[in-house]
Amino acid sequence: MRRKGPRIATLPSAHSFAAILPGDSVAGLVVANGITNFLNIYNTLLIVRLVLTWFPNSPPAIVSPLSTLCDPYLNIFRGIIPPLGETLDLSPILAFVVLDAFTSTAAALPAELPATQTARRNACSTQLLSFSLTTTQEKWMRRVNSGRSKNLDDAC
Repeated sequence: MRRKGPRIATLPSAHSFAAILPGDSVAGLVVANGITNFLNIYNTLLIVRLVLTWFPNSPPAIVSPLSTLCDPYLNIFRGIIPPLGETLDLSPILAFVVLDAFTSTAAALPAELPATQTARRNACSTQLLSFSLTTTQEKWMRRVNSGRSKNLDDAC
């Protein structure tokens, strides 16, 4: 008698997860920009939260939701760097450095796969299409295409 167990789908060894979301695809840019935008908004919320701590009579209708969103993240760093003299809290500096590292990582999140022979031929024969991109996307595309243009010049 054979036992039926759950079937596990596996990817062939020649394929990696990066093949699902290559860096030059629209989906990769949407995911990367979404994460970057979220981290930028969270960075702004942290700044507002820290500025409001300087004012003792801040309206609780504003401070309470910000505390709910920001304090769990800030408490991680408050455990690492204790306040100096019970009043000066330097832990947000480390929190901003870590958040900036995550933001920079998110900007470079899309993976770039090596070009296949067909893609090289298509790239040699066609020009890049012009899309309505943001300045950050244009910089990223210039950076990605600068490495490709050197390789494509050798291949063409």
